[in-house]
Amino acid sequence: MKFKFPGRKRFGIALLLIVLIIISRSFQKTSDASPGEKDLFPDGNNAADWALRPDAPAAEVIDGKQPSETPAPHPSLAGTDVNGGIRLDAKGRIVLHRDVRRLFDYYLSLRGRMDQASIRALLQKHLEASHAGPVVLEALALFDQYVGLIDAEARYAEEWTQRDLKATEQVATVLDERRNLRREHLGDALTEAFYKDQEQYEAFQLERMKIGTDPNLSESERKAALAAAENLLSPEQREIRKQTFAWLDIKQLARQPIDSLDVESAEAIRQRFGENALDRLAAVELERKTWDEKREAWLTEKSRLASRRDLADEEKKELLKQEARAYLDESEIRRMQALDSDEAAR
Repeated sequence: MKFKFPGRKRFGIALLLIVLIIISRSFQKTSDASPGEKDLFPDGNNAADWALRPDAPAAEVIDGKQPSETPAPHPSLAGTDVNGGIRLDAKGRIVLHRDVRRLFDYYLSLRGRMDQASIRALLQKHLEASHAGPVVLEALALFDQYVGLIDAEARYAEEWTQRDLKATEQVATVLDERRNLRREHLGDALTEAFYKDQEQYEAFQLERMKIGTDPNLSESERKAALAAAENLLSPEQREIRKQTFAWLDIKQLARQPIDSLDVESAEAIRQRFGENALDRLAAVELERKTWDEKREAWLTEKSRLASRRDLADEEKKELLKQEARAYLDESEIRRMQALDSDEAAR
């Protein structure tokens, strides 16, 4: 579903924002940027300097005005916790981080149900509850940039979906266009903070696609190339993939008959689920087998009674229940009847 949003009018209040920030900084202790921030700013700038650079964004006025009062949150957010948040460095500047985007996405989930100005007002109210004015202005400026990117992506979405996404060259082109669009609207530092993990994974998936469709690779070469492609991921992403596929492998093993498992597979299940895991799986397997036998007996008796023309339908149902009580309890009989109803409805 596509939504149309009001166009944005840019006002030159960047100078005002800079003055407010300088005033705020005069009341703060000067110190170096917090450890680890350089990883978020590949161009050499840190979070403390970012808001004062000439390209620092200015918060915008939506459609020339803000709502006269903050609207009530939409019912769809009732009972939910705000996702993400704003963190400041030692100098009181916003640290560009994925959590900032999570905060914006939380409120932007209301798009299509509330207008953009009202969503922005809700975000502003949330920010003002815990941050000073200059921080709120800076956060709203980042929000405006992010919304601009989302609107731009929406305009390109239809064109992108027309591409052949089974052709690696066209997929690569779409990914390049998306990366360029992000940097056009957010700049390098903010794009890195918001999309670094996503772009790493996109590059990894594209490389896997290229390897999988390369007819010149032997099976052994393909396996080696796929293993090497894992290096495109961060250590955290590699560990998540490892755990995910290990879990899927164990789930697949758990579906096999217990007596068909080899020693290595049985040990993998014990390591994941505990020492008595195989006993529990054996009990589940026996329960499933027993149920299947009961279901088969029920269906056999039901079929036999269905062939009797001397009985009415209600009599057949009652006789079936009487026969089944020899091997089913009342809850199992109700379950059999529910299954019959489901099958008849298909």
